[in-house]
Amino acid sequence: MKKILVKIYLLFHSRYIHLCWSIFTHFKIVPDKIVFSNFNGGGYGDNPKFIAQEIIDSKLSYKLIWISGEDTNTFPLEITPVKPNSTAFVYHMATAGFWVDNTRKLYYFKKRKEQYYIQTWHGGPGLKKVEKDCESVLSEAYKAYAKIDSGQIDLFLSCCKWCSDLYHSSFWYNGPLLEKGIPKNDLYFKDSAPIRKKVFDSYHLDSDKKLIMYAPTYRDNRKTNMYNLDCDRVLMALEKRFGGSFAILIRLHPNVAEQAHIFTYTDRILNASKYKNMQELLVASDMIITDYSGCAFDYPILKKPGFLYAEDYEEMKRTKDYYFSLEELPFSLSLDNDELVQHIEDFDYKKYLEECERYVENIQYFDDGNASKAVVDVITCKIKDTVIY
Repeated sequence: MKKILVKIYLLFHSRYIHLCWSIFTHFKIVPDKIVFSNFNGGGYGDNPKFIAQEIIDSKLSYKLIWISGEDTNTFPLEITPVKPNSTAFVYHMATAGFWVDNTRKLYYFKKRKEQYYIQTWHGGPGLKKVEKDCESVLSEAYKAYAKIDSGQIDLFLSCCKWCSDLYHSSFWYNGPLLEKGIPKNDLYFKDSAPIRKKVFDSYHLDSDKKLIMYAPTYRDNRKTNMYNLDCDRVLMALEKRFGGSFAILIRLHPNVAEQAHIFTYTDRILNASKYKNMQELLVASDMIITDYSGCAFDYPILKKPGFLYAEDYEEMKRTKDYYFSLEELPFSLSLDNDELVQHIEDFDYKKYLEECERYVENIQYFDDGNASKAVVDVITCKIKDTVIY
């Protein structure tokens, strides 16, 4: 009976939301109202956060709305949070001059011709193929939404030439690109000391501790049985190779963060899955271990050591395939803990830096620390009715 009632509720709610769109799209658009969305309801984070913060820091009196299903106490006072899929959500979406998103809009929406949709995306270069390049493993529903979404985007942000080519070839998108970097990477060009102190204070770490982060990405089936990192052995190998005392942050992807309990935590093995700002963790960490996550691909810019550890590498290669061969990457690949420990102990920093330089030159990054400002400049010019694109 409960399941039937839920289905009835969802059906009526869906029709109600459609009705709201039909009504509110006849309301007047507020040109300086901006609706931000972080993974369709996430908190104050990722690329949209850095754009919003740039607006706030620049003391621009725009109306800032954030779609959030999380605790609203974490937002600056200048931002009004609203619940996703609510009446207020549809009202603000239908009447805002701008939408700023970092992922697909996998829901019904109606964009008006006076509205401007900025897609920041949530990553840069990565190992596994995405979107049209792995079309055979995507659901028909996702592909349908993705094509609708891309058809409504007015500006796509890009951090490098490689991503620019990818967005035009594989995202069902052929519109303008803003090739100024991505906002969250601006953090890499700021003084890292305050950020490092903030992260270390959060986890009660001594300032002389060295920090490595394990940040695997999620699998489509949400399984985590391949996250078998032997943290104790890794810490021992790191201390043997690099000296000093290490701690490790375990940072699971938001899509599987509720499974963070699969690890046993100590004063040196720390749960970072709920930490709000991934970029701060990247800046604070001295090294990274990941699998297919794009976060490792930021480390060559920072000239910090990175290691790939992926037990299901061959399986993923069969289903989604990869953009890069191992020869094109500066990272070593380990299929088990034994290989990872060996790669850590044999790490050659001079050779790694040479390979990082080659990789960065090939990717052609645009980031220079001013991506957030570049986006806000576009928004401001649009509000002032100055045409840039």
